[in-house]
Amino acid sequence: MGMQANRDNRHPALVLLCLISLIGVFASRQFVDLWHGQVDTVGQIESVSLSLYGRFHGVALVTDAYSGEFPTYYNFLSDWLINAVAWATGLPTYSTQALIYVPFLIAFMFLGTYFSVRAVVGDRGVALLSAVLALASAETPFVHYLYALLEPFSGLHAPTETLIPPAQAIGIASSQDFGWGMFLPSLAALYCARRQGGVLLTLFAGALLGVCCLAHTLTFLQVATTASVYVASATIAARIREGRPINALLRIAAMLVLTTGIALVSQRTGVSMVNFAVYWFFCFIISLTDLRSLSFAAVYGFAALAVASPYLLQVWQLGLQGGAFQSYDSPLPKTEFVLFHLGYILCAVLVFLNASRLKRSDALIWIAVMLIVSIGMGYGKIFGFQSHEYRFLTNAILPLAVVSGFILIIQPSASRRIAIVALLPLLMLGVLRNLWATAGTLPDLVGKSVGAFTYLGRAIPLPEGASALLDRVRTQTAELPTGSRLLLPPEYEYPQQAYRNGLLLAVSRFPSFIPDPRYIMWRDLYADRVAVFCSLFPAYQHLDAHTSLRLCDETPREIGPNLIFANAGFDVLSLYNINLLAFFRGRQDSYLAERAAALGMRPIYDADGGMLWQSLAKPDPDRLSFGAASYADPVLSLPVVAPQAGKYLVVLAGRSITKRVQHIQLGSAVVEPRLLGDDGLAITADLEAGASQITLALMPDPRFRLVFPAPIRQIIGVRREAAAKFLTGPRLQELLR
Repeated sequence: MGMQANRDNRHPALVLLCLISLIGVFASRQFVDLWHGQVDTVGQIESVSLSLYGRFHGVALVTDAYSGEFPTYYNFLSDWLINAVAWATGLPTYSTQALIYVPFLIAFMFLGTYFSVRAVVGDRGVALLSAVLALASAETPFVHYLYALLEPFSGLHAPTETLIPPAQAIGIASSQDFGWGMFLPSLAALYCARRQGGVLLTLFAGALLGVCCLAHTLTFLQVATTASVYVASATIAARIREGRPINALLRIAAMLVLTTGIALVSQRTGVSMVNFAVYWFFCFIISLTDLRSLSFAAVYGFAALAVASPYLLQVWQLGLQGGAFQSYDSPLPKTEFVLFHLGYILCAVLVFLNASRLKRSDALIWIAVMLIVSIGMGYGKIFGFQSHEYRFLTNAILPLAVVSGFILIIQPSASRRIAIVALLPLLMLGVLRNLWATAGTLPDLVGKSVGAFTYLGRAIPLPEGASALLDRVRTQTAELPTGSRLLLPPEYEYPQQAYRNGLLLAVSRFPSFIPDPRYIMWRDLYADRVAVFCSLFPAYQHLDAHTSLRLCDETPREIGPNLIFANAGFDVLSLYNINLLAFFRGRQDSYLAERAAALGMRPIYDADGGMLWQSLAKPDPDRLSFGAASYADPVLSLPVVAPQAGKYLVVLAGRSITKRVQHIQLGSAVVEPRLLGDDGLAITADLEAGASQITLALMPDPRFRLVFPAPIRQIIGVRREAAAKFLTGPRLQELLR
């Protein structure tokens, strides 16, 4: 009795020790940097740019990471938390992510798994082992030897390394990591609510499912599908235990018909939230037995919808359909899935073989459903996925970790001896290897014999010289007027340019003019923004990795047919309140610097591969100056300052601008434009010296309530007598007649 009490007293200390050890290993680099007074530590480079969601806010609830204007279908909660902490601490988002959010995610996932399993199973040892395995497990040791043996049958000589479990990626601190942390608590809360009842517990379980929706789309889809299948499966199992096999068979048949029907529809429609919603709804219908079960389903669903509603409302307003998800098949070889999880699968086999002796049938049904849904969504293509379905198979590590923890409570038998003497040491050897490789360098001998492991979330220092540039950006943007924007180079070598832009925007007071192309819907409006950049830097090699767009190749070099700039300028930047151009350490930086100088921009910082240019125009007696445009539906107003009175030629270029502009006014007078093909137009105006205004009546577009319109990619206004200094081409003489 006394020994048992001592073990009980030591258990919380053991849990705390495991947690501190895991945080110390996974976040070791940033803690070492912090010890030496260095807070400018960043995580994995792609995650730096992803951490900006929530830093800049437009009208929509969830907007892109760079401009803060374009609505997205990106799950925002994780990055909103990062930005809230960054605001509270005054740290850049990348430092907040590495120093605070990574340790939080480790603790969140470890403790979430521990308390979830403890609530379901009721055994602290199982809970602790499950938590350690869920966070620190990866490929089963020694299985790399089996690839050569199985190659004649599988055609696979080595793993594709598609599966990236939490042990490899927790340091990335992405929304997927947050989704991993929510996975088991959401399903454990459902399990407890269904067994124990009670409105508050059911509301809590539904709210957790709603939080999953705000955290990560694919995790939410998997958790919601698992929850739906679980309530139906639990009802079927209860009917069998009650001696009502026909009722159970009817429900099984209904599940098979429902699943088959959704699969057939999804083959035609592709991924659709409607298909998911229908599947979930009818799973709960199949689970109904009485008024209590109906009340449970209603309360659970209401809580989930209430919490998820802000995100779901925006998705609905965007008209998001399956086509928004890019389709590129990424199947995981089945041999790799089995070998990767081999140790955990063997544990599961032993546990389910001893299910009757464990006397935890409800908990095992809960785990079995998680495994079936993981594999079914990963390989079954039930919902029409052609992209990222391997994520569902990656998530299988979580229920496999839980079922592996059950080996501690297998009754004395041959199965227990195999589990404790062979499988448990094998799994813990894998954990030790993973932690060793994370904290330091895994010796080649160990990697070749036990199996390799790569930690993808290792923190890294800022690029050399970046701190000085970022300090200057922070200072310079603090002095800019309200509404200012930065001009940052668009993507060309993902994720490197996203990383550079992410660092710059993390310290900038103002957003970027060019939005983040990831997860946005309105590609034509995005192309308008990039076209402004490409008009100024026409030889820039733009490449958007997510859409394969090369917009600079598509942007015309001419203003219109047979009309080009002889003396380029950056007047268009003034329209969009763009004050600074910033870039560093990219292979196109020398071209950007050369071109910025040719445009007349002024360098205000140049050191260690980083540059900052100011778009401050010099007065020119022959050229109009433009101010920041304003928009009041449907009118775009362009402030103009004429250096002297006279006749001026104003030329505008933009995608299909002749169709997008209904009419043009100078003051109160309507001006008839001269068309330069589809993408250009010109007007002649008599202007007095000083300020005036040109207004463009645009074709109505409801999207402009959220996104500031950018129909003009290039603009110039010059005195007619001096037009040849700035424009050239056969069309010029025609315009001057």
